[in-house]
Amino acid sequence: MSTVSEPAGVGLVEPSQTTGLRGHMGVLELVFTVVAYNGPVVVFLGFIPVAILLGNGAGTPVAILAAGVVVTLLAVGLVNMAMRLDRPGGFYALITAGLGRITGLGAGFTALTCYFVALISVYALGGIALDTAVQSVFNGPHVTWWVYAFAMLVGAAALGYFNINFSAKALTVLLGCELVLMAAYDISVLVRGGANGIGFESFSPDQITSGSVSIAFLFAVGLFGGFEATVIFRDEVRNPQRTIPRATYGVIALLAGMYALTAWCFVNSYGAAAVMDAVTTNLTGAAPDSVKEYTGTFAYDVATIMLFTSSFALVIAAHNITARYLFNLAGDGIFPRALGEAHPRHVSPHRASLTLSVLSALTIGVIIAVKMDELTMYARFAGLYSYAFLMLLVLVSLAVGVYLLRDSEKPAVAKAVAAFISCGAFLVGLFLATKNFDLLTGATGGGKFLLLVVIWGISAAGLVTAIILRTLRPDVYARIGRQ
Repeated sequence: MSTVSEPAGVGLVEPSQTTGLRGHMGVLELVFTVVAYNGPVVVFLGFIPVAILLGNGAGTPVAILAAGVVVTLLAVGLVNMAMRLDRPGGFYALITAGLGRITGLGAGFTALTCYFVALISVYALGGIALDTAVQSVFNGPHVTWWVYAFAMLVGAAALGYFNINFSAKALTVLLGCELVLMAAYDISVLVRGGANGIGFESFSPDQITSGSVSIAFLFAVGLFGGFEATVIFRDEVRNPQRTIPRATYGVIALLAGMYALTAWCFVNSYGAAAVMDAVTTNLTGAAPDSVKEYTGTFAYDVATIMLFTSSFALVIAAHNITARYLFNLAGDGIFPRALGEAHPRHVSPHRASLTLSVLSALTIGVIIAVKMDELTMYARFAGLYSYAFLMLLVLVSLAVGVYLLRDSEKPAVAKAVAAFISCGAFLVGLFLATKNFDLLTGATGGGKFLLLVVIWGISAAGLVTAIILRTLRPDVYARIGRQ
């Protein structure tokens, strides 16, 4: 149903027979595909120490659980809405259904940008990680990051060309290895009793409210990036009405439980009183050193290698999600329709995937040409992704609440209220992200302002495009949001 009035003559348009994707992923494959986008080993080795340092210190596990509760509030309504709509498109389709075509297309542009910058950032991280592994584990030569980045790009392009089931199997293997490593670390810390015996200080009011609680929440929400991707694969799973809800809740539960447990074990590995000193004096090495201390040199070497494999899994997942947003926007006629056609044999978004690969290669080429430092680039792009993701969470939670309230056939008041509550929390998060944008991206002065202008400007471009289409191309305007 439409929740806003549209121009006369603009109605639903029959979808093209060539724009449907097909697949048969089950719950486990979908969960692994989405969690791989989150990069668990990347989060553990690189993100959790930062969250502890800049957030609420030893109370970080509670911040993660609290963020999981807020995300679950949104997921309850989001899943309910997605099951009623029965259309692909992810956030792009959901926000259109709740807030109208103009806002929906703005959100579509934001989503495409969000996942694209995430993809580019991980090419840099993966290149750095593989170079580190080659040198430290295999005593190999130093190779500049972009050589490995292009090799990863070729791999992602090849997997993205084929049916999603092919990528899902690869991601299942890679993520399975990550989960084994993290479980081994957690068990080792718990069995050995940490630095001073297993303590529960992380759950005390003093630790929970220590440091910056607001920044802790901001970082914790970022840990759930990608949970909504279960919806974007709607046409590529078995029995969407059962698979998507189970996978969505499964992803949130796995991320919240895994990261809160690992963060708590990491705090115990140094002790609640000493963990802040550890991350302050050695931010990048605190987590790897803890792995080496509690699980041995072999596990440390494995973790070094897995920082790359985790990055590569993240690249594959981010590539697949971004390609599907491009595919859906092209299927509606926003971009060339050829990009919205599925492969006749593999039933994959092959043209959208290849186009994305070319755009990624060109972007990396520009970064090389301007000689941007790879660590700086990763921080800028990862921060920009987190900011754009918060923008989407605000919009989609509002859209879910509005849609469920205005559904005349079966309004869901309780689920709508839950979505509005999550919207309020995400809105606070977006305000904090704007206020602390330099902390989020590492950009200051003119660079900070430029990045903010870019992300808001792209969203505005989507709004303007929709307004123009409403007048000049009502047939295309009618299809916005995969209608």
